[in-house]
Amino acid sequence: MQNRSSNALARLAVEVTVLPLLFLMGRPSLAQSGGNYELGWYTIDGGGGTSSGGEYVLTGTIGQPEADWCSGGPYEVLGGFWPGGPVETECFPKCHPDYVEWAAVGKPDCWCYERQCHGDADGQVAGSGHKVGFYHVGPSDLNILLGAWMVKEPPFGPGIASVENGICADFAHDQGGSSKSGIYRVGPPDLNILIANWLLREPPQGPGIEPDCRDCP
Repeated sequence: MQNRSSNALARLAVEVTVLPLLFLMGRPSLAQSGGNYELGWYTIDGGGGTSSGGEYVLTGTIGQPEADWCSGGPYEVLGGFWPGGPVETECFPKCHPDYVEWAAVGKPDCWCYERQCHGDADGQVAGSGHKVGFYHVGPSDLNILLGAWMVKEPPFGPGIASVENGICADFAHDQGGSSKSGIYRVGPPDLNILIANWLLREPPQGPGIEPDCRDCP
C-alpha cells in the first residue's frame, strides 16, 4: 500500500514539473529567445558609444564619423545620413572680393543689401506711383552717410561703430586716411558712389540700379 502511494506521488511530481515545460516549449517564438534575455524596443538618438550590462559590453558607432559641413568658394556640402551644418548662415558670400573686409567690420547685415555698394544704405525703396517712379538711393541714404562722415577710428575718434548704421554708408568697402591723421570708413569715395546713383529711377522711368552687390566674380 505504501509502495503504491509512493509511486503515485512520484508520478504526480514528475507531471507537475514536466507539463509547464511542455507548455512553454509549445509556445511560438516572439522574435527573441535564449533563457532570461530580453530585447526591448528602443531607439538610439545620440549616436554611438559604449553600452554595458552584466558581463556584456557593446561599443558601436552610428553613421560615419566624417559626416560634417564643409565649404569652398560658393559651394557647400552637408555630408552624412543626418548631416549637420553651421547654425548661422552668412548673407555675404565668401567668394566675394569684399568678404574679408565685411568680416573685419563685424559682418553688418546692411552690406548684404543688393544695392548697398551703389549707395543704398537703408535697403529701402522710395518714390511713388508709375509717374514719379521708384528709387533706392535718396535722402534717407544721404542722412546715414552724413552721420558717419569722416568719423575717425580710435584713438583719433569714437569709430564708425559708435554711429548707428554708420557702417552702412561705407559703400566703397574700404577705409581712408592714415595712421598719422586717423582712419575713417566713410568719406569722399562713398559720397561719389551715392551721387552717381542719386534718385536713379527704376524701370520703366529709368535704367535702375543693378542688384549685384553680392555677386561673385
